[in-house]
Amino acid sequence: MRLQITKLILALTVAGLVSACGNKTEEAPDKMVRAGMQRMMKEDNQFNFTSTLKLELGDQAGINTADKGSEVSDVIVQQASGASAELLSSDDQDKQKLAEELSVYEKRQMESVNKMVRLISKSVSIPVTGAVDFKKGLVEVIPEFRYENKNALVSYKFPLYLDFNNLSMYVDASAFTNISDMMNGENNPQWVIGDRYVQLALPQDRVQHLPVADLLKSLPKAIDDGYTAIESSAFSKVDVDEFGKSLEAKSQVRINSTYAMSMKYDVAMLQSVSQALKQAAAKAGSDSKYQPQDYAVLQNIVDGLVSVYSGDVETANTPFGYYMAQMKNKSIPIIYNFYFDSKGRVIGMRSQTALPLDEMKELKGPINIDYKIQYEYTGSPKFTMQPTPQNSVNIGSRLGLY
Repeated sequence: MRLQITKLILALTVAGLVSACGNKTEEAPDKMVRAGMQRMMKEDNQFNFTSTLKLELGDQAGINTADKGSEVSDVIVQQASGASAELLSSDDQDKQKLAEELSVYEKRQMESVNKMVRLISKSVSIPVTGAVDFKKGLVEVIPEFRYENKNALVSYKFPLYLDFNNLSMYVDASAFTNISDMMNGENNPQWVIGDRYVQLALPQDRVQHLPVADLLKSLPKAIDDGYTAIESSAFSKVDVDEFGKSLEAKSQVRINSTYAMSMKYDVAMLQSVSQALKQAAAKAGSDSKYQPQDYAVLQNIVDGLVSVYSGDVETANTPFGYYMAQMKNKSIPIIYNFYFDSKGRVIGMRSQTALPLDEMKELKGPINIDYKIQYEYTGSPKFTMQPTPQNSVNIGSRLGLY
């Protein structure tokens, strides 16, 4: 009897040690995020999602101080102008007075614009729903631009359906085409869309030479390489917040990132995709479906994106390249939160940041961005759009592009 009790105690001790080791591994926050994302890409890769994007014009730090400083400067200017008034002709004095009045008027106008934009931004949200089926190469995204205030509601939906098998995008543009159909009904009937989807697609003779399947196959590793590029110290396990509790999350991991760190993730991910395409091209034989030159087409596109996200001088003369070069060394914080269920699945994410408006002097304060998303792993995602050749209009062929 005593021997059995001893064995039982030993068994429980070993089980406790194993459990402790398991919990210790599980609690490594960077590994939790990487494992959760890999599971989403490889196993639970068929799901629906619901998200909300909020953009709100915030108050710029130190704005009151800046305004006071401006007032002090104005007083100094007025004193200086008063001291030199005797040296100015009456005509010059009138011009100076008019310029000062215009400056005051312009400031008041800008203050009114900022108040109006801030009021509107608090009433605007962008709910987004959709479905993802990585196995079939299908993605549906339905953004809704929504303005809601007391006794006012304006909403526009713009459903999108992506089919990576034939590199096509289908758009339900009925919110706009209903109006254009009325205008084109008599004079340009060939431009009437009706209830059909608008299709944007590459010519099939080009698509059949692009190894898109190999590119998609490289994404799980590429995403993992991206997170690996972020220092592990940026990851931390925190108490589940209110949004996480609404998801019934069991644990939460936060990444304290910056714009520069996010770009580092993007570059590492894209470089991984480029390397995968390069390796696939090296393995391609003369009887392979895709030849090295086919892989080179996609690789050149990916390498171009690497140059842009790296902030290279070669791409700095393009609008997007210039913007990315400016953001390369920005230390503006971006906070990412990952929410996990008891199985270690990512059931939600949240990202928060403030986008500076340094180049827009008219608007004071950054744009506060708050994006929340919830995943529903149904195993059989529901798509609201079911595009077919019969219910779609290929706008490219209509425009004579191919």
